Amino acid sequence: MKPLKQQKEIWVLGSTGYVGAQLTKLLIQKHRDGGFLGRISTLGHRTILPWIMQNTNFFMSSLGKIQVQKFVDYPPDTVFHCARLAGRTDRSRRAAAKQGYLANVRLRSVFENLPKAPTVVYCSGTLMYGNTVAIANEEQPLSPIAYARAYEYAERPFTRKEEAEAILDVRTARPAWILGSDSWFEHFFYRPALKTGHVPYYGDGHQQMSIISLEDCAGQLLHVSTHGSRGEVYNLFGFAPISQLEFARKIGAILGLDVKQIEEKELIKKHGKTVTEALTSNTPVTTMHSAWKDSYKAVDPDLDQLITKTLKVLSERS
Repeated sequence: MKPLKQQKEIWVLGSTGYVGAQLTKLLIQKHRDGGFLGRISTLGHRTILPWIMQNTNFFMSSLGKIQVQKFVDYPPDTVFHCARLAGRTDRSRRAAAKQGYLANVRLRSVFENLPKAPTVVYCSGTLMYGNTVAIANEEQPLSPIAYARAYEYAERPFTRKEEAEAILDVRTARPAWILGSDSWFEHFFYRPALKTGHVPYYGDGHQQMSIISLEDCAGQLLHVSTHGSRGEVYNLFGFAPISQLEFARKIGAILGLDVKQIEEKELIKKHGKTVTEALTSNTPVTTMHSAWKDSYKAVDPDLDQLITKTLKVLSERS
């Protein structure tokens, strides 16, 4: 894999999404700082972010309908696949997964048939491991739960076990809970805390969470491309696992609020089984790639400071 500075073209699929936008922001900054001298091509769908349109070679299209010729005209050294066809219900997520699967079959074929096949970094998630008894490394068998049930099917063309002679170098990244100002943290912890005067925790609170900041998720995705190995899987996380109860207590200590249990039956009634399964999941992760992890310099190395920073952003935005 070429060093970042020597690459001529990087693509970000899903560049206007939560993770894709942050990764695009990082690449733009690298370009301005001289760390990347090539072109950034981006694909977005539905969401318009003017700063991405102004600073990248931007295309608006669904994943399944992007013109093949674009990849011929702008041949990638690296493709970051952060695009995910979403749905609001289990049924719509299953339908989206079928569309995503077909789109990814097509994309893989396109990449394999380019004069020079790119490295693909595919952004997946740790919910793919399901509820684990012990902390999970990259050899943990997949047993997807919640949203991941549908997503896993869509990802198969890229994330299936690679053959040694595979044309494409696909590196799968599985981020843990991504903590940022516009995420599950806002909707299931911050807003309920402001509304009720208590920081909620869900289920019995003993479930373990691995957490990574949005900035470090983007940074580690880039690190997978520059310092990772062909065909490997990488768990992305920033801190040692923490119980959800202890996580809620950290938020409460900063906001000056007590914590309150939300039982599963109440959560199901309000948000449904899929959300409940995600919020009560036990998904602590680690990595087998210790040298790779140690070579990454974290933007947010302290969880308490990250929570404080995120709460400040949310407070200023309210």
